[in-house]
Amino acid sequence: MTKNDGKSHYSVEGKSSYYDKYFSQLEAYSTHQQVVSFVWAVCKRIIPEPLLGNSDGRRFLRTNIWKFVKLRRFETFQLIDCVGELKVSHYSWLSNIELSSSTENQKRNNLLHCWISWLFSDIVIPLIQTYFYVTERESKRYDVFYYPKSVWRNLTGNAIASLNRKNFRILRGKPRKAVRHFHCSARVRFLPKTKDLRPLVNFRAQSKDANLNKCHLIMKKLRDEKPEMFGSSVFDYNNVYENIFQFISSRRSQLKKLKLYIVVADVSKAFDCVSHDMILKIIDDALKCDEYALRKCTKVICNRSNNALYRFDSNASIGTGNSIYDLSIQLSSCGGIFVDQGTVNRVQKQDLRHLLSEQVKCNVLKIGQKYYIQQVGIAQGNKLSPNLCSLYYGHLENSVLSNFLHDRKVNSEEAISGPEYLLMRLIDDFIFISFSMKHALNFFNRMRRGFVYYNCYMNDSKYGFNFCAGNSEPCSNRLYRGDDGVSFIPWSGLLINCESLEIQADYTRYLDVAIISTMTVKMHSSTKYILSKLCHYMRPKCHPIFYDSNINSPGTVRLNIYQAFLLCAMKFHCYLRNMADANISKSDLLEIIERTLRYMHSLIVRRMQDVELYYNVRPVLKLRRKETIWLGITAYIRVLQRKQSRYKDLLALLTAEIGRYCHLGHDYGSLCYAVDDSHSSVFWKFKF
Repeated sequence: MTKNDGKSHYSVEGKSSYYDKYFSQLEAYSTHQQVVSFVWAVCKRIIPEPLLGNSDGRRFLRTNIWKFVKLRRFETFQLIDCVGELKVSHYSWLSNIELSSSTENQKRNNLLHCWISWLFSDIVIPLIQTYFYVTERESKRYDVFYYPKSVWRNLTGNAIASLNRKNFRILRGKPRKAVRHFHCSARVRFLPKTKDLRPLVNFRAQSKDANLNKCHLIMKKLRDEKPEMFGSSVFDYNNVYENIFQFISSRRSQLKKLKLYIVVADVSKAFDCVSHDMILKIIDDALKCDEYALRKCTKVICNRSNNALYRFDSNASIGTGNSIYDLSIQLSSCGGIFVDQGTVNRVQKQDLRHLLSEQVKCNVLKIGQKYYIQQVGIAQGNKLSPNLCSLYYGHLENSVLSNFLHDRKVNSEEAISGPEYLLMRLIDDFIFISFSMKHALNFFNRMRRGFVYYNCYMNDSKYGFNFCAGNSEPCSNRLYRGDDGVSFIPWSGLLINCESLEIQADYTRYLDVAIISTMTVKMHSSTKYILSKLCHYMRPKCHPIFYDSNINSPGTVRLNIYQAFLLCAMKFHCYLRNMADANISKSDLLEIIERTLRYMHSLIVRRMQDVELYYNVRPVLKLRRKETIWLGITAYIRVLQRKQSRYKDLLALLTAEIGRYCHLGHDYGSLCYAVDDSHSSVFWKFKF
């Protein structure tokens, strides 16, 4: 503590030391080996030595405990994994049991399985539950961390005190039954981040609430009918693609002549700073109809891979007032159809307003044995929250930011000149693109000031821009530059080229984490399982935004495919390495790879057709199937060569297969550009 004018306060050094101490506690988790050593020491202390087996049996048992402790999130550990390589011969007491039956070996094996099952379920797991808090961490994906209970109590105690000081108020003297009647009561758990804890709310029970689903459907309909109320909001890559497509199409001549100026900004704690009264007023202004009608539908989708039909009865179409849909069958944006079930549910505006008010103002969280009510902000995890947050910041844009951007005067004497801009926001993540540096700098300075009336301020550590703002250098903490020297600005999972607006997928998030930590591996699985997992990974990478020749050059289109298969090959290796019984023939592995390559090309073609049908774009795909296959095989060879002692035979098959695609014609130059290591330098820093 330091003294100043008779008042004590924390110095900068004191505040820094507090955060250093808190950070050290976040890193004070026990390693997997420490947890195993503790569990094994307790087992040796409380379990008679013969029950643990001979020296080989004890070694195998400890190995199995280590495999259990090392599991990642969502992975399973079956009884066969608990037993592992343990045998009846490792336990003398099993051999001494007299069994009068011809199947005595089978009975002894059953006894061994019962003993190991009991040991894990009644000793190992309760020990871990008693002495450790087991959780994942935000930056480490599916890896599991073991915090000693004493350390975790200190961490959560500080986090709860912070909640109590800021946006939450503890409910005192409320009867337990009365608290249960709150519409949005939910449990909270804390997720360790790099420097603090994030509270996560479990809304799984509320997701089946009929009233919540009604509100969600009406908000989605409002979003579709009145997109201007949501400002520059985009909700998925389809919206991003549509906006960028229109901007590039209308400004193609400027792209060749003028320099681009890009700014990205992120709202600090976007959900936590939403004003309850303001968002309810915004919603009230948006709801113009006195009555809303929901019509029950069944969604039918045909799976093209196996020609199977799937039905989902939870979908509904919606109309307002008397404008209920008269069509009994309508197209779905996902390629299926909605079939009218003939049931209409009407919701009055006053009832809807009451439901939304409950969702916003009656958010009660249970932390430990205490209940807290949220006074400022909306709950993260609630299915309504993204739309409410987008509507809130859309109102901010329409009321403040839009007028500011359209005001052509920079100051009293000077006017902004230049073409129009592109502004997009994915919930709270802004991106601004302009051909005018003054326009971009003006936007940056306005965002940095914040918006007091909306309780909205930007996160200072997440700004990014590709120009010099005053005396500062380009914001390097958000710029990415590979070995080829090309600069990109990362935004919402995309890398946007600062010179040409070409778009690539952002793989830099894999830099600080092992590839295996991003996966869930089923120990006992088949080739069909691996194929399905790889195809599932490829689906988000097949979006037209990466392959439309209106946006990307031929080299970038092929580079996007090549990079997608580089990561796919790394995941392929991780699946095989972590499967307990991965005795799969090289011909079967080659079949998995080839089917993945064909699947990706077919999906890209289908997505191109779908996006042209449902959105205001006309994509151009200049890519042949054999090019996709050549790029995929090249990527697999490049990755597996780093593990060549394991894949010697498979590499020989892949090399022979790629020889069939030696004549690729005039596109060979763009293919060479795609497989140049300097354009994919980030991949060779991954741990796999």
